[in-house]
Amino acid sequence: METYMQTDDRSLDVKISNGWIIDGLATPRWRGDVGIRDGRIVAVGDLSAWHADQLLDASGHVVAPGFIDTHGHDDLMFIERPVLDWKTSQGITTVVVGNCGVSAFPTPLPGNSAAALALLGDSPLFEDMAQYVQAVRNLKPMINVAALVGHANLRMAVMQDPLAQPTEAEQTAMESLLAQALQDGAVGFSTGLAYEPGCMADQAELEGLARVAATKGSLHTSHIRNEGDTVQESVEEVLAVARQTQCATLVSHHKCMMPANWGRSAHTLANIDQARADGVQATLDIYPYSGSSTILIPERAHTIDQIRITWSEPHPECNGQYLADIAEQWGCDRETAARRLLPAGAIYFAMDEKEVQRIFSHPCCMVGSDGLPADAHPHPRLWGSFTRILGRYVREDGLMSLEQAVAKMTAMPASVFGLENRGVLQVGAWADLVVFNPETVQDCATWEQPTLPSQGVQTVFVNGVQVHPVAPEKRPGQVLNRAFAAQAQSLDAPIIPL
Repeated sequence: METYMQTDDRSLDVKISNGWIIDGLATPRWRGDVGIRDGRIVAVGDLSAWHADQLLDASGHVVAPGFIDTHGHDDLMFIERPVLDWKTSQGITTVVVGNCGVSAFPTPLPGNSAAALALLGDSPLFEDMAQYVQAVRNLKPMINVAALVGHANLRMAVMQDPLAQPTEAEQTAMESLLAQALQDGAVGFSTGLAYEPGCMADQAELEGLARVAATKGSLHTSHIRNEGDTVQESVEEVLAVARQTQCATLVSHHKCMMPANWGRSAHTLANIDQARADGVQATLDIYPYSGSSTILIPERAHTIDQIRITWSEPHPECNGQYLADIAEQWGCDRETAARRLLPAGAIYFAMDEKEVQRIFSHPCCMVGSDGLPADAHPHPRLWGSFTRILGRYVREDGLMSLEQAVAKMTAMPASVFGLENRGVLQVGAWADLVVFNPETVQDCATWEQPTLPSQGVQTVFVNGVQVHPVAPEKRPGQVLNRAFAAQAQSLDAPIIPL
């Protein structure tokens, strides 16, 4: 199997030789070489007659498209810490930011704020998508970024009281801001219906925004209203919005929290399947861990036994400690201790590992790290989500073939988010590539040491430039727009046979 651009020029910037090629489309791997020139893949096959400035021997390794993180909170990290080594070390070459209803733009009106904005970091927000894009481009990111607009930001940018119901004028203003952001390159909008102020939105408000997104050929991603006792109803809520508006919809980091709800994913996944059968373009993503992480919510202190503090503004000495231990040290109950820690973040151990694996095995499920790089003691998913899939879920647990797992992390998200010429190892595609050893690739980050880099990832390229294991001086990442030419295919994720 050999393909190459129609040219007499047999020179390459980089030649990756003797690797097992996995193209991202769930087709069986095959052995061959990959040629890169001017940031693109220009030849695949037997390239022994081609000459290259840089040679990389991939014997015994897999060469695959770079991984696409469908759910990141790195929005402001592109400003604060643009090297993003927690991404490149696990093979991620593109991240979708602006999730859970909070994004780096638009800026709230004076006096408006939301606790969930702490997920992003400390840098000032941007007035609009255009300013954010310009700032990221000026700093030259290490990896590619695609941005969603946060629904909470829209509310806070136009509503004098973001905890109220929007007036007709405020609803119109939100829709106009969304339309402009999409015009400026945002790939969709996100909701965080479990957080203030997103939790105040009713179906009419969500449908109004979803119609704008659908008109622009983009999508709606949602941190649903409740992932516990009413998880089924909460999934149905966003599917109902999709049915009414024909807006493509992604259920973010799908899970069923608390033992009483373990097993309910059998019903939620069946509902997603039914919605797809009804014509709804519905997908989902997960991170491969049984602990979740977000801001510290004191009301959860007595319903979840194991809660670990990831950061606390007034009590940084508590970072990494369990809430129960802190409460015992302070001689108070756990909810009181939680309130004293605010503002803060936490990990909640309330999920079932078997259910996480069931959700991941769904044909339309992708992978999002949901990593929180601003946390002082982060959830290990920040550094290990993608390699954990490859090492534990594929090699050790045998949930699916390596080709199928790679497709969930490459071609499928590229299709869903409309990222043209990404997520596939084909001639003409951008040279976002990861070279890894399938026998040793593994996450190393733990609950106790959450920032340990993964093992088994040999080399990572972004737009033809090697970014791992050594970061280049000139960072090669790009800000990605939703490709209008790709919309027809991008709004319906490919079903990968399992």
